[in-house]
Amino acid sequence: MLKILFVCTGNPCRSPMAEVLFNHDPARKELTFKVIAASAGLAAVDGEEASPQARSLLGAEGITDLEKHSARALNREIADDADIILVMTAEHLRRLLSRFPHLENKAYTLKGFVGSDQGNPDIADPAGQDLKIYRLTLEEIRLSVKKVMARLKAGKER
Repeated sequence: MLKILFVCTGNPCRSPMAEVLFNHDPARKELTFKVIAASAGLAAVDGEEASPQARSLLGAEGITDLEKHSARALNREIADDADIILVMTAEHLRRLLSRFPHLENKAYTLKGFVGSDQGNPDIADPAGQDLKIYRLTLEEIRLSVKKVMARLKAGKER
């Protein structure tokens, strides 16, 4: 089984939205191998809920997984267990690799992994913004997750 780990700062919105979108993508069933996504945060407080905005947006699509989301702080065990680590920003990647340099061959920015980071490798943090900004972030993540799935379907796990 291939394990993908999405990482952001606090694990309340970006990385859990990516996790849920990935795990609900119908294309996942078309893969010739099993794959599952999880999420964590570089500065997460274990147990915090998903942001109300993220829960609301995905709930409107009938995806209620974030209602039971519990943030978790990234640690070595979680990182080592993942086959691919996809972070939301270049700064996340820098911080991740400064803590865990041995992950260099399996950690990428999400947009970099799918080749859509021209000019801006980051998926901006919508925390503290209105629902419109959260919706834009969700759609940017959705597009990137679909590209991750396409890459996996093409047999390019790395």
